[in-house]
Amino acid sequence: MEKFKKHIPHYFPLAGILAAGIFAFYFFSYDRFFQIGVVVALAMAYVSWGVIHHTIHKDISLGVVLEYLAVAVLGVIMLLSLIFRS
Repeated sequence: MEKFKKHIPHYFPLAGILAAGIFAFYFFSYDRFFQIGVVVALAMAYVSWGVIHHTIHKDISLGVVLEYLAVAVLGVIMLLSLIFRS
C-alpha cells in the first residue's frame, strides 16, 4: 500500500490523459478522421507517460517500454474497430 501511495501523484496525469481522450473521442463522434487522430494521440501520450514515469523511478527497461507499446497498440485496434464498425 505504501508503494501505491508513493505513486498517486503520477497517476493523476495519467487519469487526466485518459479522461481527455475519452471526452474527445465522444465529443468528436461526428468526424471519424479526427477520432482516429484522438486515438493515436491518446496511445502516444499513454506510452510517453509510461516511459517518463519509469524513467523517474529508474526502473525503465526495454520490456517495460514494449509492454506500454503493446497495450497502446491493442487499445488503438479496439478503438479503431469501434470507429469503423458501421
